[in-house]
Amino acid sequence: IRGIPIRLHWSLVLVFTLLTVSLATAYLPDTEPDLGTGAAWGLAILSSVLFFVSLLLHELGHAVVAMRAGLPVDSITLFIFGGVASIRDEARSAETELRVAAAGPLVSLALAALFGLIWLLVRGSDALAAAVFWLAVINLMLALFNLLPGFPLDGGRVLRALVWQFTGSQQRATQIALISGQMVAFGLMGVGALLALSGNFANGAW
Repeated sequence: IRGIPIRLHWSLVLVFTLLTVSLATAYLPDTEPDLGTGAAWGLAILSSVLFFVSLLLHELGHAVVAMRAGLPVDSITLFIFGGVASIRDEARSAETELRVAAAGPLVSLALAALFGLIWLLVRGSDALAAAVFWLAVINLMLALFNLLPGFPLDGGRVLRALVWQFTGSQQRATQIALISGQMVAFGLMGVGALLALSGNFANGAW
């Protein structure tokens, strides 16, 4: 896409399977009990595909803004924890860093708004509305999670750009973003441990 190779890691098969099974056997039947088995599986597969398209668009947001700033993009890879745009060079200014970092979450927020609008239009079609609502929520969660101020998440890069702009030192900004990233990482590990100890082991481990 736009000369950028798109790579799909084998771990996506695992994620696609887990998402589809979860949607087809839990979320959709619980939301719409009258939905037939075939319809549930078909809608689950379509929702999972659209989720991966959303991930790709998120990364393309980073890549397109980077290319417009003169930063070459080697590839985009989707894998078990989301995706990554491989940008060859560092941003030359805090402003460029901020624009590139913020582009992905802004795309996800726009997709959440788009799916939310579609949900408003199709609320009469219960099964379709349930799938579209899930896509709106998952894109909103993707944007919010990526905005956590933990480097190398997008939010950590936004933090680095803002500190860089304020202090004028890229090195100092990177050090602060890395410390923030460690705090976020340990915080997430703590939340996971609490979930696991409270009996929700699968979500805690994840």
